[in-house]
Amino acid sequence: MDGKELEKEIDDLLRAAGLDLLEFSVTRHRGKTHVRAVIYSREGTGTDECAKAHRLILPRVQMRLGDQEPYIEVFSPGIDRIIRTEREWQAFTGSYIMILTSDVPEWRKGRLVNFGKGVVQIEMNETVVDIPIASIQKAKLDSSHEGEKTHGI
Repeated sequence: MDGKELEKEIDDLLRAAGLDLLEFSVTRHRGKTHVRAVIYSREGTGTDECAKAHRLILPRVQMRLGDQEPYIEVFSPGIDRIIRTEREWQAFTGSYIMILTSDVPEWRKGRLVNFGKGVVQIEMNETVVDIPIASIQKAKLDSSHEGEKTHGI
């Protein structure tokens, strides 16, 4: 089984449990399997969510890779996570973010409303702005809103 197949299985498993898989990697070092996963939950991603993900990932890795003692690390994305992939744009919809684009030399802050077809929609000052993905130099979560109700919670 290759890493992409295992990643898809783990992604489906975590998604059914209400968790988003943002990153996943499997490496071997000195005959030992190392698994790294970054997970996210809209309701908050803490030690309980990471432990839940670990409990779900462990038996699947043991079964699929035949290693009964894999080293598994599960992380939350962190409060200032840089957004790089389509998977992250989708997971963070509804979150407050900061964007630096090639046409505006300063950070713009807002709430990520939608992502699709090469465009990110950001709500800034009660106005929704379309920003082409190609113009984004850097995007990250805005930790200044950490703890605020961003998903109706």
